[in-house]
Amino acid sequence: MTATDKKKTRSPKRVSHNDPLTAAYLLGQQHNISELARLLGKSGNILSNKLNPDCDSHHLTLAEAVAITELTDDDAIIEAWAHSRGKALVAVPSGESTDEELADQVMLVNEVISAVFHELRQARKDGVIDPQEHQSITGAVQNAVRELLNLDADVAASVRELPRSLAR
Repeated sequence: MTATDKKKTRSPKRVSHNDPLTAAYLLGQQHNISELARLLGKSGNILSNKLNPDCDSHHLTLAEAVAITELTDDDAIIEAWAHSRGKALVAVPSGESTDEELADQVMLVNEVISAVFHELRQARKDGVIDPQEHQSITGAVQNAVRELLNLDADVAASVRELPRSLAR
C-alpha cells in the first residue's frame, strides 16, 4: 500500500488469469482485506464476499475495483480485464530516458522476445500445443509487445530537435 518507484525498464507483474473477478479475488488473498475494507469504509466480511467470485449476494463495483487498485498499487484487475478484451496494459513512460536506461530497455526487449520463442519451442516438443501452453505463449507475446511499445516510448522521449543550422 505504499507508492513504488517508477522504473524506466519496466517489467510489471503478470496476471495468469484473464478474468478480472478472479484477479480481484487473488488480489484480496495477497493483501490484508481488513485493512483494505477499513480504508474503503467497508465491512471486512462484505469486502471479502465482494472479492469472492462465487458469492452471488455481493458484487464488486467498478469504483471499488478502482479504489482497491489504487490502494494496493497492483494492476492485476485492470491487466486481467485488458487481457480478457485482447488488449495489453502498457505503462506510460515518464520523462526522458538516459542512454543507459534505453540500452537496458533494448536488452529487455531482446529477453522477452527470446521468451516467446522459448515458450513456443517448449510447447511444440510433443507436437501438440495444449490450452495451457497456448496461454503461456500468449502471455509471453503480450509481454513482448508491451516491452516493444515501452521501447518505442523511450525512443520517442529521446527525440530532440536538430539545431536549425543542421536541419537544412
